[in-house]
Amino acid sequence: MNGKVVDFQAGKESQLHKRKEAKLDAMRQAFRLARSETEKADSKSPSANSGTKKKRRKSKK
Repeated sequence: MNGKVVDFQAGKESQLHKRKEAKLDAMRQAFRLARSETEKADSKSPSANSGTKKKRRKSKK
């Protein structure tokens, strides 16, 4: 045998990372699309612009 060592684990981790990034990008794009559709629908309603402040909930201790 020759003295070359093949590291399959590093290649596998690299491929898994690429898959996770692609999945994350797809999810981000879907959320942006969904958010932009709801923002367009909200901007058409007359009551959407009247209440610009959002109510905050207090965190439970």
